[in-house]
Amino acid sequence: MYEILKLVHLLSMAVWFGATLTIASDARRSLALGKAHVTELVTRIDRSAVISIAFGLVTIVSGVALIFQLGGFKAVSPRIHASLLLALIALALEMMALRPAIARLSEEGAKPGKIAMFGGIGHLLKLVILVLMVLRF
Repeated sequence: MYEILKLVHLLSMAVWFGATLTIASDARRSLALGKAHVTELVTRIDRSAVISIAFGLVTIVSGVALIFQLGGFKAVSPRIHASLLLALIALALEMMALRPAIARLSEEGAKPGKIAMFGGIGHLLKLVILVLMVLRF
């Protein structure tokens, strides 16, 4: 069971990391093409955000299941606790900041700056989580 959970955890993290990797550049390019492309853009990158949120939830749930497979929170390193906290923050950022920023793209004169900012912060958090999970110190 542990190996299956670990595989689910790794695969879901890969999808969570990659789902929103290109949304900022996609928004910038599509907005430069004009108003006619905004509706498709919002649909496309919102779908990426929804996929990212769903796999973020799977990552967190599988991570907590792995923690309990190892004996609970007392049995794991503090770096795992920190990773879990950062994962919850990254997921909350996507749900409460990134998705609303995507929805506001359809407004007149919208700029992709907030999407790039929130996406970049989220990916930085995920990179820190990856480092905390891989490196043992």
